[in-house]
Amino acid sequence: MPKQPFDSTGVSAKQAELYQLSNADLLTQANLIRSNLVSWVNDNFTLDNGQQAFLNSADPRWIQYTAQVTGFAVENRLGISLAKKGTGSGKLVKTIGTGLECDFSNTTGFAAKGTLVFEVDYS
Repeated sequence: MPKQPFDSTGVSAKQAELYQLSNADLLTQANLIRSNLVSWVNDNFTLDNGQQAFLNSADPRWIQYTAQVTGFAVENRLGISLAKKGTGSGKLVKTIGTGLECDFSNTTGFAAKGTLVFEVDYS
């Protein structure tokens, strides 16, 4: 899969590529995300210097949480989006599970729904 820019268009394009994969291949990608998010992002997106620096300096707890929820979203073919706002030099990145939920029933099985939103706020 080709690298995409790390912007809303690139995230949408990468999602479309991923969701064309077989379930087995998609699970492989989800597990790669969960096991090493930073490497997966570097392998799949073209990052500018600021994005690379942020990713390399991010708190490991945020990386771990983001890896798990992103892997879950990918494995279950849920929506993923990247939203940027503001123009300042400071940066706050939020990982927001918008309505992420999963259900399990003995009759219908497992079902996941919702959207994962990455919000980058430059202030």
